[in-house]
Amino acid sequence: MLKAILCRISYVPIFSLYAALPLFHDVMPNHNGYYSEDWIALAGMYVLGTLISLPLFYLLKKADKSGIRISIASLFLRLLTSVSAQLICLYFLWGNPIYLYLSMSAVMVLSAPLFGVGRKGLNLLKDKDTGNIYELRGNKAYKLSDAEVAGYRASMVGNGVALAEFSLSQYSGLDTNSTVSPINFSSSHTNFNQGIAINPSSGMPMVGGISGLDIHGNSWGTNFNEPSNTYDPNRGY
Repeated sequence: MLKAILCRISYVPIFSLYAALPLFHDVMPNHNGYYSEDWIALAGMYVLGTLISLPLFYLLKKADKSGIRISIASLFLRLLTSVSAQLICLYFLWGNPIYLYLSMSAVMVLSAPLFGVGRKGLNLLKDKDTGNIYELRGNKAYKLSDAEVAGYRASMVGNGVALAEFSLSQYSGLDTNSTVSPINFSSSHTNFNQGIAINPSSGMPMVGGISGLDIHGNSWGTNFNEPSNTYDPNRGY
């Protein structure tokens, strides 16, 4: 919980620079000559800017609900990259409003995958029939020992983390007492019998349904955090 709050606070400068840009660049120098249509255009600009910033805001809001773990050093580097990009845009493009607004919007859009890529999730599932906790590695579920479960629970206390639930008994031919069970989640996007949503891009179970994140930290329809993914936030795929 504390780290999630720190994430949100640390990203305040990015949102502040983005939101204050129209005020300092246009409104304060020119407000005496503004007509009603100019104020309407300003309001529309803020509506569009809010929509552009929603992906990053959503990831920050979900940071403490999905067991996502991100180091302070990594958080600082991502934050520094985004703020530096904003300052570069302000310095070099201040005299060119069109490119300035476009570039600042682009930085905000790219800050979302930059924040999301490489985050580590808790690859844990709970069998709702037996209460056993499993760790996913590839397409196999490994049952955790009591000591391992206690260790994970201790690290999750206070974070409000909810484990994705499934029913191992729904998979015909699998031994519910086995310590290793082969499971293929990619066969369907949502298995209603098991009550679990599957991310169609990663094939991993979603925590919190399609509005949450999968157990690798991907939002619905993305696979930035898959081990086999070659995505680079600076160069693309």
